[in-house]
Amino acid sequence: MPLNSASQSDDGQISRSFRYRSFVGLFFAIAALLGVAGSLYVAYAPQIAFDEATWRKQVLAQDRKLLYAPNYRDGAGFFNPWMPDRPRHGSILQFHASARIKNPPDMDESKYAAVPNDYAYLADAGNTLGFAGHASFIIRMDGSTILTDPYFSGRALIIRDSVTRSVNFSSIPLHPVVLISHNHYDHLDSWSVSRLVERQAVFIVPLGLKGFITSLGATQVHELDWWQDVTINKIRYTLLPAQHWSRRLWQSHNSTLWGSFMIEGSSKIFFSGDTGYFIGFKEFGDRFPGIDYALIGVGAYEPRWFMHYAHLNVEEFFLAADDLKARVAIPMHFGIIRLGREPLLYPLYEMDNYVKKHPEWQEKLKVLRVGQYMEIP
Repeated sequence: MPLNSASQSDDGQISRSFRYRSFVGLFFAIAALLGVAGSLYVAYAPQIAFDEATWRKQVLAQDRKLLYAPNYRDGAGFFNPWMPDRPRHGSILQFHASARIKNPPDMDESKYAAVPNDYAYLADAGNTLGFAGHASFIIRMDGSTILTDPYFSGRALIIRDSVTRSVNFSSIPLHPVVLISHNHYDHLDSWSVSRLVERQAVFIVPLGLKGFITSLGATQVHELDWWQDVTINKIRYTLLPAQHWSRRLWQSHNSTLWGSFMIEGSSKIFFSGDTGYFIGFKEFGDRFPGIDYALIGVGAYEPRWFMHYAHLNVEEFFLAADDLKARVAIPMHFGIIRLGREPLLYPLYEMDNYVKKHPEWQEKLKVLRVGQYMEIP
C-alpha cells in the first residue's frame, strides 16, 4: 500500500506539472501571437488625419460661462463642462502606430540640453524661478519656496525618464508650498511627495486628492475646487480650470479633479499644469490682469489626433500666452520623459522657428533649460 500511495502521489504531481507547463506555454503562445498582430498593426495601420483649424474654431466657440459650471456628476466623476472630452477615433495601438518625429538635421540638441544644478542657490534670500524639468518648477518668492508638480523619481509608472536628474532635497528650505495640478504619475510623483513631506511641506491639491497625499505622510493639505483659493505666508494660490483628465492605477477615470494655478505675491505667476488649448486662457487673462510669468506646457503633443484635447502644441503655446496677456512666457513639459511622438527637445526647436517668423515674441519668450533658473523681482 505505501508503494501504491507514493505512486499515485507522483502521478498527481506529474499531472499538475504537465498542466502548469501547458498553461504557461499557452500563455506565451497567445502573448507571442498578440505581439505579432500588434507589430503588423503598427506597421500597416493608416495614419489618422486631424484638422487643426476646425479644432481651433470649436475651442473658440465655447461659452466662457461654462468655466464656472458644475464640474462633477455622480457616477461619472469630474469633467470639463465647456467641452467634455469626446471619444477619439483610434486607440493606444494607433497611437503607437503613428510615426515618431525625428530631430531635423539642423537641430543642435546641445543648445537645449539640461544643465547641472545642486539647488544650493535656494538658500539665498532672493526671488528666483527655476526649471527642474517636465512640469517641475522651484520658485523662491517673498520668503516662500514653491514647487510645482515635483517629479524626480525617474519613472512615471512604467515609463522611464530619458534624462537623469539629481535633486538634493536637503537643499530645499523647510515648509515649502507644493502645488499638484492633477493625478497623473508624471505630475503627482509619490516618491517626490514623500521626500517633501520630510521637508514639512504644505500641499495644495485639487478635489479628491487630499486622502492620497495624507496617505503619503502629509499633515498640511489644502484641497480646492476650481476658483477657490488659499493664502499662505501672504501669497495667494487659486486653483483654476484646465482642460485635462485624471486617472491612476486602480482608480476610476476622473475620480479626482485637475487644474492650473495662479500664484499671487510680489510677482503674479500662472502655472498651467497639463492642459489643452481652451477658452480658460482668455478668461484668466481678463480676470487676473498683469500676469508676470506664464509657465505653460508644450510637450507630448504629437500625434495631434490623440493629444490635441489634453496638450498644447507650439502654436497653441503662443496663443495661450497671448490670451493670458503675460509679460513673459516660459515653456515646460519637455526635456525629461518622452510621452508623445516628438523628441524630448523638439518643442524648443519648433519654438525657435516660430519666433523667427514672429519676432514680436523675442522679448516675451524666456526658455529655461532643465536645471536653469533666473532671478525675478
